[in-house]
Amino acid sequence: MRVAWLGVFASAAAEPLVLPFDFSHTAIELTAKVGSTPLTMILDTGVDPSVIDLKTAAALHLAVDHGAGGEASGEGDAQSAQVYPAMQEGLALGGHVFAAFPTLATDMAGLSAQYGKHLDGVIGYSFLADKIILIDYPKQQLVLVDHPIQAWAMVRTCRLRHSVPLRSFGDDSIPRLPDFRFGSASAAISLDTGSNGGIALYQAALALPGVKEALVEKGETSFTGARGTSTAKTYALNVPVGFGPFKLPAGQVVTVRKTQGSDARAANIGNKLFAALKLKMLLDYKSRVMTFYGDCR
Repeated sequence: MRVAWLGVFASAAAEPLVLPFDFSHTAIELTAKVGSTPLTMILDTGVDPSVIDLKTAAALHLAVDHGAGGEASGEGDAQSAQVYPAMQEGLALGGHVFAAFPTLATDMAGLSAQYGKHLDGVIGYSFLADKIILIDYPKQQLVLVDHPIQAWAMVRTCRLRHSVPLRSFGDDSIPRLPDFRFGSASAAISLDTGSNGGIALYQAALALPGVKEALVEKGETSFTGARGTSTAKTYALNVPVGFGPFKLPAGQVVTVRKTQGSDARAANIGNKLFAALKLKMLLDYKSRVMTFYGDCR
């Protein structure tokens, strides 16, 4: 009975929407459209709501509430970063037009400059909240499905599998991955597909057993957040890192941020690490479950 039920469900569901993404900037860069206008956007599990560039919003004639502006929160050293409520209407991916969703309009010139090309927007939690997505780093594909069983054909050859609840931190919406290992220590981290880096350690991580002692300074790098560009020191972390059955050897390059962090969040993990692990990540926002697949043949 269960097999028959799953078969009926799958046949009634829409076909998976397979979207290739550009990973040349170590970000999940998607080509979208509104009407006939092409847009360059990145997928960011760490942003809530989504974001649209002010000039792009004006060109698309989106309704932006300039009277309700506020300050952006997030990383960066800018003294002011204004955002304005708006609605993203008519966004199409792979020819499929999605229902309108909340967004914030802001000047993305600084982010575009750091990224290396013009960005029209960021697809974040306000879009993802009712979706199921598979991020396939080896194939550089984003797949949207109606039910997890539809992703089975894309992960059935994977020998490693690890599932955890899709939870966050307090009022935040970024996915929380518990028990990320830093050598013999472990702590919760945030899963951030909007980061083109690997491991960004917060100050709280330096109190974990063996972490501070394992850092060897390498230099400095710049990064851009919601509040502009900032700098951070880079280090080699001379202990293995990973979670579940997935691991990378000692020597991974990390940054150390000024952000304090807490017992609940010691670091932020980005695309460079997920790609190095050759992961396929199924983020089921409907059922609030994350499943990671690796060693896929």
